[in-house]
Amino acid sequence: MMIVEWFLSASGRSSGRWPLVLALAGVTAALIASACYEAARERLVLDDAAPISVAIIVHGTPEDPFWEEVRSGAEDAARTFDVNLFWRSTPDGSERVRLIDEAVQQGFDVIVVSLSDPDPVTEVVGDALLIGVTVYVINAGDAIGAELGVDSYFGQVETVAGLAVGDRLKEAGATHLLCVKHEQRNVALDTRCSRAGQRLDALTELFVDPDGPVGDRLEAAMRAEPSIDAVLTMNTRLMSEATDAIDRIRETDTRPIVHAVFELNDLVLDAIESGAVLFAVDQQPYLQGYLPVAYSRLTQYSHRTQGDELADALLQWIAGRGVLLGPGFVDEGNVDRVRAATQRSQALSSAGGQSTEETE
Repeated sequence: MMIVEWFLSASGRSSGRWPLVLALAGVTAALIASACYEAARERLVLDDAAPISVAIIVHGTPEDPFWEEVRSGAEDAARTFDVNLFWRSTPDGSERVRLIDEAVQQGFDVIVVSLSDPDPVTEVVGDALLIGVTVYVINAGDAIGAELGVDSYFGQVETVAGLAVGDRLKEAGATHLLCVKHEQRNVALDTRCSRAGQRLDALTELFVDPDGPVGDRLEAAMRAEPSIDAVLTMNTRLMSEATDAIDRIRETDTRPIVHAVFELNDLVLDAIESGAVLFAVDQQPYLQGYLPVAYSRLTQYSHRTQGDELADALLQWIAGRGVLLGPGFVDEGNVDRVRAATQRSQALSSAGGQSTEETE
């Protein structure tokens, strides 16, 4: 069995109540589920333990590559730790409220949510906490989650990520950032843009409908502001549209334009290798799905985990704390290593099988 190394360090306090812990497990995280399955079951004696139920209800668009990676991590953990998993990803806030309320009524042991647009769901999350339901937040909403009193957070602090991106863009010579957002009322995207812009001389924010003429709007924005020399996009689709728009600008304009993206997958790695993208921000979506499911099980059966290295680490450091899974940066200096690690992880994950089913 191969154990992922955990590099843990206290990082002070976020805007919430928990000290955040940095877990730099990288793309090798898939090794946990694929290589450790039988060993974990044997050590934790799970065969005689009743399954628990975890509902994950998040804001992403169905079939979005980022959220499919989160789901993959959750399903691998559910299979490894005998968890009945319900997964639903929808941008409709009222639908998320309904699903969270139903999960509470149906007696799910743990509810995992994202708080990208917290207003629709804070009341129902607060009600769940009041009656003793364990609630974790992933991906977005660390500060509002802390205010509500949720049990933990798994993701990145967007203030830190945004400032770090701004610093890297400034080091590359950028002065005027075009920050492209594809979801309205998403506090994570708003924070990324505002904090990155703080590090530069000027910031232009642009909301685009991902199903509309994204490339045309990006090109128009860059032509309207000749001082724009950096573009920040939030997913692979926006990245591709922005790359094409930048290429069209360069046909008639010699200004340097650097491009960064908040996502990491094979297409992003290709763009970094070709020079179309300067760097990518990785927040480890696989672990955002895997860790809350695994931790739910390990917490319930903590008396069974004594001596298990991974379990002891999770129980010791996650309880009442947030686990920072980013920002990590991939650029031309480490893209080859990341590519190789990604391919190994994908191969091992595929070998692990796809036996977990979604609970409806």
